[in-house]
Amino acid sequence: MTRESFDVLRHVVRLANCGAANHLTCLHGILDYLVRSLGLVEASLYFLDAEARGFSRVLHATGPPLFRDCHISLGESFQGEVLLSRQPKIEGTQAAFAVVTHFREHGVLSLQLAPETRLSPAEFSLLEAVSEELASLAQLQHDVETEKERTSVLGQLQALSAENDRKYREISLLYRISRAMHSTLRLNELVHLILSAATVKGGGGFERAMLFTVNERSGILQGMLGVTRKAAQLVLPKADGLDSWVNPRMGVDVQEAQRRTVFCRQVLKQRLPLDPDDNALARAVADAEVVLVRGPAPEQGSNQTFAAALGLNAYACAPLLGKDRVLGVVVVDNSDSHDDITPGRLRFLELFANQAAAAMENSMLLHRLESAHQDLRETQERLIQGEKLAVLGEMAASVAHELRNPLVSIGGFAQRLCRHAPEGSRDREYAGIIAREVRRMEEMLTNILAFSKKQMLCFVECDLVRIIEEVIDLENNAILAAGIDLKVEVIADLAKVQGDAQKLRQVLLNMVANARQVMAQGGILTVRAYPTSLRGEAAVAVEVEDTGGGISDEVMRNIFNPFFTTKGEGTGLGLSISHRIVELHRGEIEVMNRQKGALFILRIPCRERRESRR
Repeated sequence: MTRESFDVLRHVVRLANCGAANHLTCLHGILDYLVRSLGLVEASLYFLDAEARGFSRVLHATGPPLFRDCHISLGESFQGEVLLSRQPKIEGTQAAFAVVTHFREHGVLSLQLAPETRLSPAEFSLLEAVSEELASLAQLQHDVETEKERTSVLGQLQALSAENDRKYREISLLYRISRAMHSTLRLNELVHLILSAATVKGGGGFERAMLFTVNERSGILQGMLGVTRKAAQLVLPKADGLDSWVNPRMGVDVQEAQRRTVFCRQVLKQRLPLDPDDNALARAVADAEVVLVRGPAPEQGSNQTFAAALGLNAYACAPLLGKDRVLGVVVVDNSDSHDDITPGRLRFLELFANQAAAAMENSMLLHRLESAHQDLRETQERLIQGEKLAVLGEMAASVAHELRNPLVSIGGFAQRLCRHAPEGSRDREYAGIIAREVRRMEEMLTNILAFSKKQMLCFVECDLVRIIEEVIDLENNAILAAGIDLKVEVIADLAKVQGDAQKLRQVLLNMVANARQVMAQGGILTVRAYPTSLRGEAAVAVEVEDTGGGISDEVMRNIFNPFFTTKGEGTGLGLSISHRIVELHRGEIEVMNRQKGALFILRIPCRERRESRR
């Protein structure tokens, strides 16, 4: 029901409450208000005769507040069909709703719609509720007339006034709660607000409320939050009065305080199977309706354990019904006063849960939109960065190519000077420095050219055990010189992989060299290889772990970015090139921190490639 429909219903209830002493004026006022508020041509109320054979009186909104005589048979009229079936009916521009109670049939609310107009679902629900209100008035009038000799008319009118007042307060409360729920779109804040609204005295009035979310994949109902009436005061303080509903307190400190309560911690421990035959919460999910448990029974599966853990006696479970699925279950009880949960309270709980579900679904939709927007922004940034790197790569390749020719000459002459200069002379020392720096620059230029080129891989059957042995042989002297203990844990009969042996050797050599370089003062370098799976396929994993202290968060975010380095020398392209090589092998490379250092994990699939990758 929309906010406008709530306002119309609230006004109808107010008219019924204020005009209960004058039955005719009250009914005519309600009909007249319906015509004005819904844009109807006419609204009429037909009453049954004493023998319930047909309609004998009718009241029209457009005429004076007087009952007019009529003689309409039940079986030969549109209104009669509606009353006999007790189901609303629309036929052309006519709509009719049965005005009935559990005790008797009173008549029919008949509406004449404007041409080419239709009732919306919200208006349809509103008119059903108005029909119930008219039936209450008609029933009261009937009771007053038939019981006039035995009871006081004033007492009956006061009862009606109290009932109408209760309905008015309930509608106002639901409207106030709905506004509060829509004051935030953050799901974590909304959950705290929903349970707090269910438990404060000026709100739902229950003494405790719990939220369980539905995990259909695992078939589990998981406890997410529990709020007592005392904890609800943190969000909706009594001292703030009605202002607390306009500006509820939902800061991080308030949420944390509610989660730290003993009751909430007990709720968080609860996990119930999503089986309707096992517990009441799952039954509420399956039936999509409120379930009342009057007391735990041994034969009710998890109900007894669940109730014992949380000290439950009688409690009610209301499903949070989303558009396409059940979002969760709200569980309420009165653990201190042990007050009964009456049918009226169950009806209120159902309306409350519907409002809560709508607010939660809106919050989830916003979160999905924000996530999609963030993904689009990140993709755009990556595309822009990729374009920049492509331009930079082309420029770097061009510059590197032009620099290599003079470097070859400089390096060659420096090496000749080293050979001809006397041993131990300054000239020999300076020439050696020049030759060494030239080699370093040539290595940097080689890396830049390798990064800027498209990789050409030749896939063959590769033995990773043998490649690991070759890498260790190359790095062994440097590892021993640095005082590092080397541990190799490789499965001997490891499956072969399809890949480019030279490129995989380059990746592993880079991983081992990086691990060695971060342990300049010694440590433990561990190399492992074992079978694993990748995206559901057989694969081989190679781990390189060091004890060099780990990697900071900032470095971890940029570790595979080109030209990013923490070393005093180098191009920052080693891991970028390795990452590209691994991707071309349809594998993955992962890095994480361990207790004493960093761990790099390389995973390469075993499945045979049908084409080489570029």
